[in-house]
Amino acid sequence: MTLVSVILPTWQRHQLLFNRALPSVWEQVHTDLQVIVCSDGPDPVLRKLIEGVDVTYVEVAHHDEHRMNFGSRARNHALARATGDYVAYLDDDNAWRPEHLQLLVKALDDNPAAGFAYSKLVTHPQGTVIGSDPPMYGGIDTSVIVHRRELLDLARWPKPGQIQGDMHAPDWAIVEAWLAKGAGWVHVPAITVDYHFAGS
Repeated sequence: MTLVSVILPTWQRHQLLFNRALPSVWEQVHTDLQVIVCSDGPDPVLRKLIEGVDVTYVEVAHHDEHRMNFGSRARNHALARATGDYVAYLDDDNAWRPEHLQLLVKALDDNPAAGFAYSKLVTHPQGTVIGSDPPMYGGIDTSVIVHRRELLDLARWPKPGQIQGDMHAPDWAIVEAWLAKGAGWVHVPAITVDYHFAGS
């Protein structure tokens, strides 16, 4: 079974992390996982809560409340510890359905020319389905992506100041960078992620 490094950035959303995101990771059909939780700044409360939990826990050295990085800094920090052949991402307020990793890992295994695979998500509470084919701005989200480790040699998660246009879209910025450098992709037309807006 292929080892998947799961990168889970977080910042002081302990209840969502432990009640929604992490349980959905443990419920995956694909079970060969390295789970890396990265706090985007020191968090003594989370450090205590995570004790005894089967994850690798890391922290960014300091938190700048005025720096809007939308998880990119924490993702890159966590990637330094990733050892899996494939890498997946989950934001701390979202959830994967149990077949998420199984389907995307199989898609990559079956398509060796593809650098990344992605699925669809459904938003809550609206119920909107998102997942464009081919990948395009507004049609792909961080939490639906699984990629081969070597794609990190082409591009890593950008800082907002490095993104042209919408600074809220590091997920599209990294995919755009991969595509510009010739990365192949495969779309899995299944809803495998539940995307929750704030408060839902």
